[in-house]
Amino acid sequence: MSIVYKSNEQVLIEIKKVMLETKTTQREIADKLGIKPQGLTKILNKKNFGFEDAQKILSAMGYDLIVDFSRSQNPTYTE
Repeated sequence: MSIVYKSNEQVLIEIKKVMLETKTTQREIADKLGIKPQGLTKILNKKNFGFEDAQKILSAMGYDLIVDFSRSQNPTYTE
């Protein structure tokens, strides 16, 4: 199943779902990243949460971040 993400917030929600499903705590992830739990909270709550943040967190949980591209049915780009 493919999901089209339109914001970083959607990616963050999916990461939090994985954390719940795997019963992985923020403390466990922070320990694996070598940071304090408060540091992880800052990462999760920052406005410019991005690809590298998601990749680090998922990697710490034993997951890979996979990005896929597909041609849009309704392109909005114009020159």
